[in-house]
Amino acid sequence: MKPLLSIATLLLLFSTFGYSQNISIADFLQLRGKSNNVIESRLTSLNIQLYDQDEMGSGKTHYTYQNNNVSEKSSSFEWVDFVYAQDAQWNNRLSFQIQNIEQVKKYLTEMKALGFYFSNKKVVDRQIFEVYSDGVNTIELITSQNRNANDNNMYFNFAFYSADEYQYAFATENKKYNVPHINQNDLYADLVGFPMTAAK
Repeated sequence: MKPLLSIATLLLLFSTFGYSQNISIADFLQLRGKSNNVIESRLTSLNIQLYDQDEMGSGKTHYTYQNNNVSEKSSSFEWVDFVYAQDAQWNNRLSFQIQNIEQVKKYLTEMKALGFYFSNKKVVDRQIFEVYSDGVNTIELITSQNRNANDNNMYFNFAFYSADEYQYAFATENKKYNVPHINQNDLYADLVGFPMTAAK
């Protein structure tokens, strides 16, 4: 009986540990509106530690966290960035960087299940931005224009905003750099059959 109990305990610990190394899009959406202490506590539990902190003025602070799980970096986060607006937490901005295309597909599939739709595409400073929204939140998937998704050096950045703040802060940029004619086959959205909407 003891060996069975020991095996069950080990399996439970393993599954709990495995789950704790993952953080979902829904988790990030919820964390975006939290305080820096809540985010630091959650990331620290995943061994993603504070790397740098920069006061930006106007009550905003930019925190950068680095993944210290060397073995996890190929399939998980490299960096997590958090811009904390002390007096207006709904304007917090949260982003992370990964390199694994399969993980990108999982996140896009989750976003689709959460009710997000592809909104528009823009190109700024040789970076491609695919913009997704659910009307309340906006997520950008940012990639380099000169990389191949099958290249191990390809970086994927997911950036989270409130939809209202995104529309306000990036109105000029979106108008100026919006791609008017989009080939759906060129979008990462197409990998998981994301619903499309006309660019605004």
